[in-house]
Amino acid sequence: MTSIDRTSLLPLRYQLKQILLEKIESGEWKPNDLIPSEQELQKMFGLSRITVRQALSDLVHEGLLLRERGRGTFVAPPKMTHSPQARHTLTEFMLSMGIRPGWRVIEKYFTEASREIATQLNVPSDTRVFCIRRLRLADDEPIGHHIAFLPEALAAEINENALLEGGSLNYISHLPQMHNSRALRTIEAVAASELDEQLLQIPHGSPVLMIQRTVFSPSGEPIEFLQARYRGDRFKYQIST
Repeated sequence: MTSIDRTSLLPLRYQLKQILLEKIESGEWKPNDLIPSEQELQKMFGLSRITVRQALSDLVHEGLLLRERGRGTFVAPPKMTHSPQARHTLTEFMLSMGIRPGWRVIEKYFTEASREIATQLNVPSDTRVFCIRRLRLADDEPIGHHIAFLPEALAAEINENALLEGGSLNYISHLPQMHNSRALRTIEAVAASELDEQLLQIPHGSPVLMIQRTVFSPSGEPIEFLQARYRGDRFKYQIST
């Protein structure tokens, strides 16, 4: 579809959306490109402002376009994809897309385990555990916020240098317990918290993908409990069945 067909039974809003989608999928409009304004699209296709705005809003909600106040509407960068079944890490996906992956360590400290953390790590409540808070970066842009908890005994064994490179488990991948380890994940869509908005630089109420993961040794001993929150407009989780 390259033009509006006023004899078609398809709503004008849907037709315009398909035209704009084709420009994105064909590569005519590339990631981060500024697209024509609402007024320009009105003139180009002879449509009302509300029809144009509705079509753009649909693409914004689907994560294909980004609106920036005072600047305009841009083609969204490709979403980061994590597919645990395929054993492809998010870092590998970013590299394949020409995106520079990275990490930023915010803080590392010992703390007393809350009831949830104690349950996940199978330790008594108020036991001391080690906490690492990091930002996941894509071309230096924050796309995810990680906070990991480990049993106190493992704190001295982590690879400090590996906190800034590779996958999320790179910093403990050398541990004997990690050989043939397994992970249990839960995934949930939530609204951004104030901390998410601050760390991920996203507007109030933005969608966030919350992932919780507990890694177990082959004998069933918990090694790490992770709480991660990712920008909904930059990240998707792929599951094969």
